[in-house]
Amino acid sequence: MTSEVLPVTFRNKSGHRLFGILHRPAHPCASGTAILLLSPGVKMRVAPHRLYLDMAERFVALGYTVLRFDFYGLGDSEGDVHEEYLADLYGAVQVGRYIHDTIAAMDWMQSTHGTTKFIVSGLCGGAITGLLAAVKDPRIVGLLGLAIPVILDGSRIDFNKYMTDAQLNATRDGYLGKLASPGAWRSWIRFLTFQSDYKMIARSLVKPVLAKLRRAEPMTAVPAPSEPADNTNPYFAPAFRHMVSTARPVYLIFAEMDRLFWEFEKKFVERNRPMLDAHAAWYGMHVTKDANHIFSFREWEEDMLEQCSRWLRCFEGGQLGMADRQGMEKAG
Repeated sequence: MTSEVLPVTFRNKSGHRLFGILHRPAHPCASGTAILLLSPGVKMRVAPHRLYLDMAERFVALGYTVLRFDFYGLGDSEGDVHEEYLADLYGAVQVGRYIHDTIAAMDWMQSTHGTTKFIVSGLCGGAITGLLAAVKDPRIVGLLGLAIPVILDGSRIDFNKYMTDAQLNATRDGYLGKLASPGAWRSWIRFLTFQSDYKMIARSLVKPVLAKLRRAEPMTAVPAPSEPADNTNPYFAPAFRHMVSTARPVYLIFAEMDRLFWEFEKKFVERNRPMLDAHAAWYGMHVTKDANHIFSFREWEEDMLEQCSRWLRCFEGGQLGMADRQGMEKAG
């Protein structure tokens, strides 16, 4: 018997028909757990560079049934998207726009195939959708997230204002690199013809200088300021804490050159170290060296897929949560 690939349809809470593809393995894993590959956004159930097809093939080879489908208003599914700007659609996804579609997929899988345990997975918007859905539904027993965002997007959010130091440094180095390149004249033409992002240039070049000047000033005793408001997603940390505190493992994979990795480190890890340490057995992370947000080179994708496979083998073997994170890395 070979694995099956079947087109499927089911309805969400609002009655919209959702279209997807079901991948059934020739030899199902003993736990009966299925994987939902949740759409990353407007790239839908295929994902950039057909990434989800490669993920589904790898996961099915491990014995997991995989369902990838289009959320309402996207791809082949019914419904409409009314946001005028793409950033606003992303912002809606980041606060749970497609939670109910995810639950509808699990309801259909349970009623049709008897599946009661799910790992939610996906890139970017798919990862955050899975995390938020896990708060609502205990059938989600694990999260395998790629490039999960911890910030909120939106047409009214000034992204430049909330850039991390790592992002500003990378942007500054990019500008300086262009000035030293043989094609620097093109950059000067853009600058002189008002086509450049002057606010971004000013922040990336001036902020490091101002920071050095402040460090050189005499220190005076002043009250510690409260943490400034920024574009961090207020739902992220509570949802993450809920998953790991209920012994549902989370494994996150980031691309080293992705701004979402820098934001995750600065706006989540640094602020939640005690919680992460307390639940270290249920949480792991891997960074794919030099990769971009969509793991577009084959070697980047292969590194990501191998890490996913390791984690899934450990999950199926019941090895997660039994020891520390190093135990998971040595297995498989």
